Amino acid sequence: MAVTVTVERSRDRIQSIERGVEVLRAFGDRDATLSVADIAARVNLSRPVVRRILLTFEHLGYAVVRSGQWSLTPRILELGSGYFQRSSLPEVAYPYMIEVVEATSETCSVGVLDGIDVIHVARVEDRRPMPGAVRIGTRLPAHATAVGKVLLADLPERELKRYLNKARLEEHTPHTITDADVLRERLDVVRVQGYDVSIEELYPGQVAVAVPIVVDGRAVGGITASSTTVRETEASLREIVMPVLQHAASSIGAAYRNANPEIFRSR
Repeated sequence: MAVTVTVERSRDRIQSIERGVEVLRAFGDRDATLSVADIAARVNLSRPVVRRILLTFEHLGYAVVRSGQWSLTPRILELGSGYFQRSSLPEVAYPYMIEVVEATSETCSVGVLDGIDVIHVARVEDRRPMPGAVRIGTRLPAHATAVGKVLLADLPERELKRYLNKARLEEHTPHTITDADVLRERLDVVRVQGYDVSIEELYPGQVAVAVPIVVDGRAVGGITASSTTVRETEASLREIVMPVLQHAASSIGAAYRNANPEIFRSR
C-alpha cells in the first residue's frame, strides 16, 4: 500500500513547477547574480530548460537579466508574503527577539527545520553585526548549528532516523560533529537539558546558544543568540544568555498559539 501511495503522489506532482522552484532556490546562497550555466550546474538541468524557466520568470516580473547574468527582482518577495503574515512565527517572535538583543547585546534569530537544514525566518541584529551575517531565508546545516540541534532533538524517532539516513554530516570546522552516533548522543543531552551550545561548529570564532519554541509539546521553531569567541564563552552563553532565550521562547510559544487558534484548537 505504501508503494502505491508513493507512486500516486509522484504522478500528482507537476515536474515543470518542481524545476522552477529548484531554479529559484539556486539563488539561495550569497550569489545575487548567476548565469544560465551556473544555475544549470547547481540544479542539474540542461541549459535550454533553465533558460526557458528564467524567461518565464522574467515575463512574470520575478527575474531580470543584464549582460548574461540573472538575478531575482523584489517582486519575488510576493511568494513568501503569506508566510510572513501577522500571525506567522516571525511576526509573533520579533518583539521578543528585540528584548533578547536588548538584554544580551547579541544577535538573535529564529529558525525552523526544513529537511536536513535550518532556515532562518527572522533575525534581529545587535549594533555590532556578526561577520558573515546570516540573512533571512539562509539555509544552514542542522547538525552544525545550535538551533538545528534543538530542533533535531525534538523529532520523533522515525523522523530522526530519516534525517540521519539522508543528511551528509559534513565537516565545517574541527569541532563539527560528523559521526551519526556522536550526534545522537549530543541530541540525547539536548533533549534532557532543553538547550544547545555550539562552539565554533559551523564557523571558526563563532558561538551560539539555542532553545526550542514549544507549542503543545512540539517545537515549532528554535530561537538562538549568536556571538563570537571574543565576546562570549560557553559558560556565559549557558549562564547568562540561555535563560533570556528560555523566557523569550516561552513567551513566543504562548503568543504563537494564541495567534493561531485554528491550527492548535484540535491538538
